[in-house]
Amino acid sequence: MALRSTLALYAYTSPTGSAYPPLAHEYGEAIEALEFTTVAPGGFGDLACMLKLRDARLPRPELGLFSRVALRDGLFTCFSGEWSDPALVLDGTHGDYVLLSALGGGVALRDDPDDSAYTTQTAQSIISQEFSKRAAYLALDADQSAVLPTAPVSTFSPIYDGYTLEEICHDLAFDLGDYMWTVYEHPKNKDSAGYPTWQLRMHPRDTATTTYMALGSDILSWRVQPSQQRAYNVVQVAYVDVTGGPATVTVSDTRLAVGGGQGSAPFRRRKLRRSLGKSPLTSTQATAIANAWLAAYSNITNKVEVELRSVRDANGRALPLHQVRADGNLYVPELAVRGQQLSSGPVPGTNQFYIVETVYRETAAGDVRLTLSLDNYADAVGAELARLKLAYDASLRARGTYRQPISPGVPLVGGCGATFPNSTAGATVSVWVPFPGQMSNVPTVSLAMTGSSNASSITATGATKYGFTLQWTSPAAGATSVIGTYTAQG
Repeated sequence: MALRSTLALYAYTSPTGSAYPPLAHEYGEAIEALEFTTVAPGGFGDLACMLKLRDARLPRPELGLFSRVALRDGLFTCFSGEWSDPALVLDGTHGDYVLLSALGGGVALRDDPDDSAYTTQTAQSIISQEFSKRAAYLALDADQSAVLPTAPVSTFSPIYDGYTLEEICHDLAFDLGDYMWTVYEHPKNKDSAGYPTWQLRMHPRDTATTTYMALGSDILSWRVQPSQQRAYNVVQVAYVDVTGGPATVTVSDTRLAVGGGQGSAPFRRRKLRRSLGKSPLTSTQATAIANAWLAAYSNITNKVEVELRSVRDANGRALPLHQVRADGNLYVPELAVRGQQLSSGPVPGTNQFYIVETVYRETAAGDVRLTLSLDNYADAVGAELARLKLAYDASLRARGTYRQPISPGVPLVGGCGATFPNSTAGATVSVWVPFPGQMSNVPTVSLAMTGSSNASSITATGATKYGFTLQWTSPAAGATSVIGTYTAQG
């Protein structure tokens, strides 16, 4: 059964492989459920879908590990990446099917941890040299026209010991101040299979320009939460000066009173101290980074989650939900009343918010949802923690519980055992062992016993998503005990 959005799912063997031309197939008609994300920083995030095929057991190279996937709406690329964990599944609920998961094109930045050292090089030059080093095998487009097109003149002297290209992009965006990097499709270039290549983009983070708009009728739900975690009016950064060695620089909100009193600042004096690492910087560069953080944190901002049934572009024209991407801004006119003064247009932090992550979900039954995680941050640590925390909180709310869910295939290891002071000879003894969270599937449980007394035939029985029964026999009358660990995987 095809999705009602009529999205096309193109799967094809890697253009770097031996198959020429690449083997390709369109699987849109076979999709039973679909979810994909975009993230900032990162670009294309991940994709998961379930395919109901005539015979899922037949080998399909285009669905194999490292083969490519392009989810498209006409000429618009919703997601592009490569299969990371394709699984052939048979269960009593859905029968025989293929469960596919993919990572976005930015995963290619993680392929080659290497060592590099630079002296007084611009960020643009460093990235260019890293691309050249990996030119023979880097799966990204060689076009770097979207990498820092404004060509910032700041120079750096970093030593990258075992860094991946992804980590280098993180570090340089961090050193430049409030910058963002993503990997999305190239607007013109195609690979040998005819689909857009992956292009690295890096630019200053724009929180002022309206990218998307959601009116009251477009919104299913929202959650707006002022964030104390990003409310600071004094910022101190520790860094390594290029000439003087370890140093610190401190900047403060001018609205604070002399001596640190609140004055006209919106909240009391709160200080953020962060280390900029070991990369040598000048005092000017360290001060610029501190001022970027201060500008983002000195006014109360929000962590926002919005679930949409429809969305519009900046001019109010309807857009498909699957075309919304991270690294843009959502304007919600309905939230204008949150400001100290009623605004007639977008106001960052009040009724316009930066999109950290988009999660698009669709089922064959026609249920379509888009969940946006919106936040404000300036530093690389805050960016990653904010995105992960928002996604984690959202996943817990979606499951209706605040217990940690355990993903499919992830092994869970824990302790188990019990002591009973008095049992009869030949008695069966059992105790319930709960998991710390709900497993995604009913797991297989294996035991590794480290000690026992008056116990035999120790087994794990009756496993569910929530735990299992540890059971054994006491051969003789009296006290009986066992202790050990279990491994649950499902």
